[in-house]
Amino acid sequence: MVQVKPNWHDSTELIGYVTRISGKPEYVAGDFIKFVVKAWYNEDTPYFLCLDEMNLAPVEQYFAEYLSVIESRKMNSDGIISTDPILKAAYHRKEDGTVEPDEWYVRLVDNLLVECPNEKLFAVRKQLLEEGISIPQNLFVVGTVNMDETTFSFSRKVLDRAMTIEMNEVDLSAGLKDSGDEIGYIGNSIIGDAAEGCDIYEDNRDLCDQVLAYLVKVNAILEGTPFKIAYRTRNEFLMYAVNRKALAPDSQLWQTLDEMTSMKILSRIEGDEERTKKVLDGLKTLVEEQIASSITPAEEDKPVQKSISATKIDEMLAKLKATGFTSYWA
Repeated sequence: MVQVKPNWHDSTELIGYVTRISGKPEYVAGDFIKFVVKAWYNEDTPYFLCLDEMNLAPVEQYFAEYLSVIESRKMNSDGIISTDPILKAAYHRKEDGTVEPDEWYVRLVDNLLVECPNEKLFAVRKQLLEEGISIPQNLFVVGTVNMDETTFSFSRKVLDRAMTIEMNEVDLSAGLKDSGDEIGYIGNSIIGDAAEGCDIYEDNRDLCDQVLAYLVKVNAILEGTPFKIAYRTRNEFLMYAVNRKALAPDSQLWQTLDEMTSMKILSRIEGDEERTKKVLDGLKTLVEEQIASSITPAEEDKPVQKSISATKIDEMLAKLKATGFTSYWA
């Protein structure tokens, strides 16, 4: 858990910085880099970093390096997902023409590896010294936000790289008689094994084609607007659909499309009536046809299922009618 401060306007608190106070360069590592390295020497364990109240400062400024390098994710021939380094290895050339790591960078790596298991120390140290510090595939970054007048809004650059999960419903009687629902451990299958849509398309062609057909209809509605989606969102729709089906075999396609429409499509839409009314009306019709119509009536003594996206669209349209402006954020 990392508490975001309102005065963060660069990445020094999370990633770190070079200081020369002692007379020679020393790298002061931030909490994020320390956590990333721990994830590297425990690759089989999911690592979750939570940025608490992450929009108290501009995300694009204090998290710029991360937002950039996650776009470089690729799966290599060994099935390992890798990225460009978020902190590049520092080298210098000696008089004899050979190249060696800078002393400050070697000290940084050694300090970050003080808790590394002995059997992994050599391999991880060699990797960090040669390749720099990149993002491991077992690292998950989560952020909590409250949207009010004291916080910063999100640009589409940030939203395009995020899954937005809204938590506005409150059950005041929940958690009073017990500690809440048990969350079952589903194993390390939560660690992804795909970086792009092309990594999973051929093995899941039927499911992916259904998702793509839906996205084509979405983009037809968004045509001519700044909300139109592209390859990044397409890839995330496909990977979400395939992974959801693997983890919850009984789930239905409409549930996947419903959740992803809310997380990746509606979160991008904001503006006045001229900019959003036609788009929201079109999406409302599409969601009713493709999602809401697929929901089966609830059985007796079971909660009624409803479309998350349809509910959100109605809320956004009501806000637009009342104020002349609307957005996903309450």
